[in-house]
Amino acid sequence: MWKKCNGFSLLETLLALSVLSIVIGAAVPVLYRIYHERFTLQQQREALELLANKLSDENSFEDGTVTGETGEFRWESREGAPCIAFTGKNKRIYSECGVTKRWIQSQTALP
Repeated sequence: MWKKCNGFSLLETLLALSVLSIVIGAAVPVLYRIYHERFTLQQQREALELLANKLSDENSFEDGTVTGETGEFRWESREGAPCIAFTGKNKRIYSECGVTKRWIQSQTALP
């Protein structure tokens, strides 16, 4: 009577579930890292937009912090150029620097 049964045995089911759990266990850290890297790219994009907006303004550059949509950014001034620094979601420190318009205009005015 049991010989004609076409279902899975308990051993086959347990083996399939164990293989599935190993695959999921290996994939979760990779997906977690990808999520953090993608979020950090969004932070970089926002930092570059803030820096471009700061460069387009003619105001003086002051050190301080600004809170954006994706995190908190720090303004710094290095050699007269405005810089923006932040700690990414992946726990790395990033810094982007720009050149002021006044510096570009003074360099192009030279013979």
